[in-house]
Amino acid sequence: MVDAAIRAIDRHGVGVSMDDIAAEAGVSKPKLYRYFGDKAGLNGAVAAKLGALMWESAQVTIFAEQDHASVDDMIRSSVQSYVALVGKHPVVIRFLMANHLFQYSGSGNGGVADQLRSVMEVVADRFTESLQRIHSDASIIPLAVASILGAGLSATQWWIDSGREQGVNDSYFAAHLSETTWGIINGAGATVGVAFSPDLPFSHPGFASRLEVN
Repeated sequence: MVDAAIRAIDRHGVGVSMDDIAAEAGVSKPKLYRYFGDKAGLNGAVAAKLGALMWESAQVTIFAEQDHASVDDMIRSSVQSYVALVGKHPVVIRFLMANHLFQYSGSGNGGVADQLRSVMEVVADRFTESLQRIHSDASIIPLAVASILGAGLSATQWWIDSGREQGVNDSYFAAHLSETTWGIINGAGATVGVAFSPDLPFSHPGFASRLEVN
């Protein structure tokens, strides 16, 4: 029924009704209410489904490759997967945004962005380990994570609202998010006097190195 809800939202947009979803699922509206409790429960289930898809994508693009692939390849691959998912369901993403279920909630069980933050925190832990390996201050990492999420979510809303209509295709948007992510990462590193080598994996001892001071 969650998949049917997603199909109904794709078809009817933000104004989708429980009748629309029941028809798409081929069930009665009372059965829909028994299953989800209310419209808010259904909306939450849709958000959880999108979040789960993002987490599954991260398992392939980040978790499975973080000790082997270069960090740059890993980040670009994960961004491309994220953009592909958003591009596949832009109406659903807009629906979740309208119902305040896409942004980071702070509670860990609210918006889709909570799953994105969970993925980011796995990556952040690896950056923290790299900084600690060279005895550098790692306290800047949470700020970098917040900056990446904030910039990424804002850019996503712009892209689905008007960017695609203005000719910003998936590849261009993914490239922009990747470059923005690295800009924030490199800025955080420079703040604590560290340079990262994106063509190396996290496990390489040369991935993080101290900047030379003139």
